[in-house]
Amino acid sequence: MYQTYIFDLYGTLIDIKTDEEQPGVWERLALHFGYHGLTITGGELQQRFLLERDRQLAAAAQHCEFPDFVMEEVFREVARYLGGNPGQAWLHETVRWLRTLSMIKISLYDGVEEILRHLRSRGKKVFLLSNGQKTFIEAELTMLGILHLFDGVAISSEAGISKPDPLFYRYLTEKYGADLSSAVMIGNDPRTDMTGAAAVGIDSCFIRTASSPADVPVQSTVQIWDGDLRKIPGWNL
Repeated sequence: MYQTYIFDLYGTLIDIKTDEEQPGVWERLALHFGYHGLTITGGELQQRFLLERDRQLAAAAQHCEFPDFVMEEVFREVARYLGGNPGQAWLHETVRWLRTLSMIKISLYDGVEEILRHLRSRGKKVFLLSNGQKTFIEAELTMLGILHLFDGVAISSEAGISKPDPLFYRYLTEKYGADLSSAVMIGNDPRTDMTGAAAVGIDSCFIRTASSPADVPVQSTVQIWDGDLRKIPGWNL
């Protein structure tokens, strides 16, 4: 039925829960800054991070409707505000620390590796279209053993554009050669995954998982309400 499968990541392939709002996360991250000679409290660090993030998003919004930011660049400006001039390795480490400190759980949903392997064995093209940060998305795909199962991994922070912006789909086609004429978008969020697919005129498959937004109308070609990824169309034919 389809030759191109485009997957969302979090809440679709990966069952994840994080909480960046915990004060303890920022208090411990402030220790990491302190080790680099940059003195700041956890509350101040969180506030400064959010201000700089919003500033960068506002600047990026001049070029697209749904922009994204690069977390390393946010932390770079926070460090400069504190009188530091960190290198890229420290910035990568800082992003990873924030992710690790805020992580509550992470695992693959049942059937993910089986489905991706089978699609590729049948000659299908398999792509990832994910909102999030390149630094931790690639690390988590590697940790969970599925990075190599995609023909292309498009990440919003790298593109500067996030779902549901049609420009993000254009980025996927230009960077990785994805053929949208035979594509289906598979995701758990009606607002980003299904709306984005409709905007570029491709079929969509909504899969309801625990992290799907509640009370949001779903308009999609296929709907799976029990979270069973093995019910996505055409993968095992």
